[in-house]
Amino acid sequence: MLTTSLPTNHEQITQFLSNYKGIVIIVTVITALIITLIVMPKVVAISKAKNLTALPNGRTSHKGVIPTLGGVGVFTGVVLTIQVAAILFANYSQLIDLMVFNVLILLLLLVGLADDIMKISPKRKLAYQLLVASIFVMATNLNINSFVGLFGIYKISIFSAILFSIFVIVLVINAYNLIDGIDGLAGVLGAIISIITALLFYYSGHFFYCLISLALVGALIGFLVFNFSRNRKIFLGDTGSMVVGFVLAIQMITYLSLAGHNPDKEIFHNAPVIVLALLSYPLLDTLRVFCVRICNKKSPFSADRNHIHHRLIDLGLKHKWATSLIALYTIGITVLVLALNHLDTNVIFAITVPVAMLILVIPFAIQYKSGKIKFVLPTL
Repeated sequence: MLTTSLPTNHEQITQFLSNYKGIVIIVTVITALIITLIVMPKVVAISKAKNLTALPNGRTSHKGVIPTLGGVGVFTGVVLTIQVAAILFANYSQLIDLMVFNVLILLLLLVGLADDIMKISPKRKLAYQLLVASIFVMATNLNINSFVGLFGIYKISIFSAILFSIFVIVLVINAYNLIDGIDGLAGVLGAIISIITALLFYYSGHFFYCLISLALVGALIGFLVFNFSRNRKIFLGDTGSMVVGFVLAIQMITYLSLAGHNPDKEIFHNAPVIVLALLSYPLLDTLRVFCVRICNKKSPFSADRNHIHHRLIDLGLKHKWATSLIALYTIGITVLVLALNHLDTNVIFAITVPVAMLILVIPFAIQYKSGKIKFVLPTL
């Protein structure tokens, strides 16, 4: 006698929702947004009550005393939304990876809280980041196993893939942390990167990963409501920059991992260059700042006002306009790479990198004095 297994209620719900992906996408963003909007006022109130705030100093661009634990609200919105999405759409392997992700993002949240409240040394923070990155790469099946032809490199040995993936995660976390210097920039840039990544996951057929990206988008929109507020303003703080930076890094690692396993699929054709375009602002800004600090015989992790966004503010732009310009740059350079997707990966890289560097050096080639604009030779 033959027996047939009937679909469970869970499978029926998943199959039903899979026919309405547009609605699921909207609900995911709104869910993360609402959770963040509910949590954030409480975070603002607690931060002010416990004096967990940022004071203006010589390298900051804000005025007044501002709460710094916005990352708690973003963390809550992202993590809770992802759990719901996982119950409905994740397969067994993705659920296992998610369990690892949950533990590690909680650890980064606690490290960020400790830094925002008590301050911990850069070396100690770096050690925690290396620990988190190492555990994630070795405990999951996600790593950068191929350059998909960039520099003529295709397959990477497992040992090299693990080391390089750890390096990328730590690099992205710190690069994202360093751009969190003016109102809106970290939130807007994180949302733009996640929207584009969500589209890449969606059109490559990886819907659960798409929902993870969209959960971050919704949470960051909720954060931006308060970040741009006059009366209830809050910053991400190290709590948020490490949490968001980690989520962004995992999105990039996941996309590159999928590309390594599906190099012939058109949407993965130039995956490494697409990732570099998405992250070009924080990566190039970090590279420049590190070079400046080393040339001045300072620690590359020392704080200053040498970032591109600081330069835009010093040229007289308001925070929202500086943020808008950087956001437009990120969209523009990514669209350029996608428009050239039919070309060889190395050709696109050779075109994109000089264009990106040229655009980002422009603010340092401008001097604004007495209402007059003057172009000069940019220097470190």
